Amino acid sequence: MQRPRPQFGEYATPEQQRKAIKVPLDDTESMPVESQQSPTSHISVQGGPTPEAPSKRATTDRLATMILLGIGLMTILLSVPALLDLPKSIDTAFAQLDLGNYTSTALGSALGWTALVISVALWGFALWLSLRALRLGRVAWWIPLVFGVIANIAVFACIAFAMAGDPAFTDYVNRVN
Repeated sequence: MQRPRPQFGEYATPEQQRKAIKVPLDDTESMPVESQQSPTSHISVQGGPTPEAPSKRATTDRLATMILLGIGLMTILLSVPALLDLPKSIDTAFAQLDLGNYTSTALGSALGWTALVISVALWGFALWLSLRALRLGRVAWWIPLVFGVIANIAVFACIAFAMAGDPAFTDYVNRVN
């Protein structure tokens, strides 16, 4: 019984592979066709791209990942002054809302620092995971996106707890109800 004729070169001999990709047979070479460097070495016998030729999707993924990481870094850098002096930022918000003065400065300072540390740690972890995924050729754009959402939720929770822990805010909530 004869085996079926290969359609995509999976049964092709090295000579047939050389003929298909137009590489001349050289009696002195000892390397297989796949490891040779030639103008067509980025094209496999099947005609699809190999890891040597990054696809448009991989380039787009890399660009999207870097943009999202950059947005995350800019968000952290722009929020540093407000988080380092969170009691002053909350006091400004209280004044605009006519709630009185923010008096829980110790709680506000601690939660501001906590929010900043959480943001930086999550961004660093997202950077590490993203670079690792890109190096392995995996899709990575979702990593900084997910970590950014988690970081924003954590920062919001810290600010909300700092505001809710103040007697002026509690009095305002009780007056509204």
